[in-house]
Amino acid sequence: MAGASISHVADTALWVATYRALESERPDALFHDRMAGVLAGERGKNIAAGMPYPNVMAWALVVRTVAIDELIKEAIALGIDTVVNLGAGLDTRPYRMELPSDLQWIEVDFPHMIAYKTEKLAQERPVCRLESIAADLSDIPARQTIFNRIGGEASKALILTEGVIAYLSSSDSASLSRDVFAVPSFRYWIQDYYQGGTKRWSPPRMRRRLKESPFRFEVQDWLEFFQQQGWTILENRLASEEAERIKRPFPFLFPWSLIMLTLPKKVQEKWRRSSGYVMYQKPILIA
Repeated sequence: MAGASISHVADTALWVATYRALESERPDALFHDRMAGVLAGERGKNIAAGMPYPNVMAWALVVRTVAIDELIKEAIALGIDTVVNLGAGLDTRPYRMELPSDLQWIEVDFPHMIAYKTEKLAQERPVCRLESIAADLSDIPARQTIFNRIGGEASKALILTEGVIAYLSSSDSASLSRDVFAVPSFRYWIQDYYQGGTKRWSPPRMRRRLKESPFRFEVQDWLEFFQQQGWTILENRLASEEAERIKRPFPFLFPWSLIMLTLPKKVQEKWRRSSGYVMYQKPILIA
């Protein structure tokens, strides 16, 4: 069943978990996620087998994982007591990272995804306080109720939307941003970003594979979009610089890699700065 299809956006979590499993098997692995293979299963492997540019996708998802791990550690150092992982998928950070035991980690995702993950990890123990909430985040009243409840219990919370915004329209993203911003204790927000619109980053072959769960965030300046929503950038880690830091260079891709070498330096720099991982914060108001 090579090349299994993606029928729902939740299936992309199986795809991503496959790359975490593959990374964990490397002798030079940048992280170890021993649960990823169990979570991905055969379906995840089959989805990944049907995707174009597997080496590039593996690189992108591994660099993203490492960078966001580091941003989460920084947020913990800033004194957060709660992480709210929206569209958590099959993320295993509450199990595999070194986290404070009293940290409250809350993951929110579709009911069938929460049920699947709970079943697969039934014998595992998280390293911190973990709560799983089954909910469709596109249900705005339900989302606001969840946010208000969590916000009332947290004193300083971090929101995480890894691999989520790309699947939302600009209007849906603005609505989510307003709801997050409205909760006083929701202080920080980590996202991965892709400047220039998501179509720029997904060739036609990829879009065909994702036709049932397409990328929809076609905003040219991703970072500015959320700054206009009131957020300020606390830290911005470029994917290119993260790759250099962890000594995991972008894989050679013919003929694109050769073409890049012939482009003007300004164009190369624009591409170098066009994707990364950002931690926003709310502006500090001084009375």
